Amino acid sequence: MKDGLAGIFARLAASRQAHERDAERLEFVDALETVAQAIVSWAEKCAGEARQLAGSAGEGESKARLEKLAAALERVPLHPAGSFYEAVLSIYVTYSFVPDSLGTLDRYLLPFYEKDMAEGKLTRDEATAYLQELFLMLQGRMKPDDVRFHRGGESHFCVGGYTADGEDGFTDLSRLIVEAMLELPTWVPQLSLRWTAKTPREVLRYMMDRERHDANKRIAFVNDEPRIRALMQIVGLPFEQAVRYTMLGCNELALPGGIMMGSAMENILLCVERTVYGRAAELPACRTYDEFYAVFRQELHRLMEEIVQYEDAFNLARARDVNLVSSLFLEGCIENAQSVTRGGCTRAIAQPIFIGISNVIDSLSVIRQFVYEEKQCTMAELLEALRCNWEGHEDLRTLISKKARFFGNHDALSDGIARQLTSDIYAELKDHKSVFGYSFLVGNLIGYNQHNKWFGSGTRATPDGRHDADMIQFGIGQSEGKDRSGLTPLLASIATCDPNGILCGSSVTNVMLDQKLIRDDELFEKTVLMMETYFRQGGIHFQLNYVSPEELKETRLCPQKYKSLRVRVSGFSDYFVALDGDLQDEIVTRTEHAQ
Repeated sequence: MKDGLAGIFARLAASRQAHERDAERLEFVDALETVAQAIVSWAEKCAGEARQLAGSAGEGESKARLEKLAAALERVPLHPAGSFYEAVLSIYVTYSFVPDSLGTLDRYLLPFYEKDMAEGKLTRDEATAYLQELFLMLQGRMKPDDVRFHRGGESHFCVGGYTADGEDGFTDLSRLIVEAMLELPTWVPQLSLRWTAKTPREVLRYMMDRERHDANKRIAFVNDEPRIRALMQIVGLPFEQAVRYTMLGCNELALPGGIMMGSAMENILLCVERTVYGRAAELPACRTYDEFYAVFRQELHRLMEEIVQYEDAFNLARARDVNLVSSLFLEGCIENAQSVTRGGCTRAIAQPIFIGISNVIDSLSVIRQFVYEEKQCTMAELLEALRCNWEGHEDLRTLISKKARFFGNHDALSDGIARQLTSDIYAELKDHKSVFGYSFLVGNLIGYNQHNKWFGSGTRATPDGRHDADMIQFGIGQSEGKDRSGLTPLLASIATCDPNGILCGSSVTNVMLDQKLIRDDELFEKTVLMMETYFRQGGIHFQLNYVSPEELKETRLCPQKYKSLRVRVSGFSDYFVALDGDLQDEIVTRTEHAQ
């Protein structure tokens, strides 16, 4: 919008001159220019069609709109946008070629909005109409028979968050964007509020209020404080670039003009499995938890080394393909004359996705508590129970399920183990770079695919009470009633578990609430305060469900009766009856909090 495709053509010309002796890179630059020309040609074709329609529309509002559209398409996206209308149209046209997140929509449209409003060239109603046409185009891109048509994980974007001057960026335009989107009876796109320490409580309350009244559940919440620190301290971005981050898809982290490079799924529970089975002969000789943890730490180290190698293999396989369209818009690809798939982008993050983090914390907690502190069983007895898949050792498993100091209860033992684990993951990855030189941030969500089920099916019984082949957990949180102390301790555990921010990649935290905490206005005010406190303590994300497990079970029995019931899954929303049975199981097992 600031430079237009004309600016991109100028950059392509400079790159061609810089790489004039490299035939392969010149070929890539030529291909990028072909793509850019195609976008311009498409806009010109649409302008001509609008002119033709205007000619047969007769006099009136329709003719005027078509002429306005034609004139705008003759300017953008080739030239910089000169108005709010042209800015939105630039997004509309280029999105047709790169259908991804809208990014930080409220901040890059703000100059156009404020200028046109001040000059009397735009009204709020007109701005709303232009935005709604854009949002309808995002929904309309999905075919009705596509499984993603009613999934609110497409074209996820953000409002609010820190701006480059260190101020909170939630503005009047942010509010207008939210209202414009929620007026539409659609599922796509969804958005997240980026909360900052400077966000007024009224804004958080407003967004949570809009969320509780949105039947299509399109709103989630992320915290700028830990994420921007991680982007600066771990990834190495300057503040003015870190504040530009956005969420996309199922809550994946991305940077405008950049990309998350990786996102291979990893079963981190393997480090526990390899310790209690592969190192079983050594463990009974461990006299203290610290001695045991030293053995576990070796397996964690080996797994992290494997993960880095696998991430590189994953990206080298992707590098067999050359990306032309996205590379045109990602920073560095033009100047380097290199596809984003081959490391051409200069602003990127390596993001392995770790599934099973809570299972690892709980397994270590059980070993420390039951074997070393309370001596409820010996290491040999626990290992035998695992080898037998708990068969014949049901009493021990029941005792663990009832008495274990699981993660999510703000317990000193499990919280300390969580901090030790995340700190060790940080230590393992902080000096590593990906094959293309990018730093690592860890994610923990599953998106649309059931990696927690697939990984679990190949993972043997673990000390946290899992049986062979049981699903493992995604996200950072708790389920199955293990967070038995209530919501406030759960949030406190999550908020303080990651002192280095290594889990600030593509992360999700699911919170299941009793409906009265949302529906009752007095209790709702307390819920807003509680979630604000959670963010101030360092929590990275939350999304809310407030449907009782009983109602969800009833929905399974009578799907036609509850076919309009929508829930948050893993960074996206969908109709409960449309989910696979295992995803339904995962939601049902989340602990409902009533305090």
